[in-house]
Amino acid sequence: MSTANFNTRSMHINDNLNAILCGLRKVKKTGEGRYVAQCLFHEDKTPSAALTQKPDGTILVHCFSCGASGLDFCNTLGIDPSTLFPPTNDLRYEKKKRSGFSAWQLLYALHADLIRLLIIVNDLQKVGALSGDDREFVAEIILRLNDGISYMEGAR
Repeated sequence: MSTANFNTRSMHINDNLNAILCGLRKVKKTGEGRYVAQCLFHEDKTPSAALTQKPDGTILVHCFSCGASGLDFCNTLGIDPSTLFPPTNDLRYEKKKRSGFSAWQLLYALHADLIRLLIIVNDLQKVGALSGDDREFVAEIILRLNDGISYMEGAR
């Protein structure tokens, strides 16, 4: 990448961030590329909206009080949502490699299997192929995993 191209891209990224920041109230810089501001969607005594500009220029926006997203903020400010992403000369979409599943994704994927397992365990107990203690043990494991799923859903 040439220096001129880098400077143009860098200016474009900063313009995108400034376009969003200018539409917000009580903006405060909290770190390199990190800001908090009052949310546009509810009364805020203390700023609850967080903005982060990642090193690649991607801008993340989220209100920790009401859950408003970057798309919500862009729509309200009349800004094209594409400004949340860095400019690119490559018009093709290329899927990036994933590093694996998050804990939430893994637990959520196992949820249907857990329900099926509980049904099988109940059927085995009915025909006498499983003791009550074993059935209770499997049921406790399923309950703990369901609690984990509920916890992770709240943390998303």
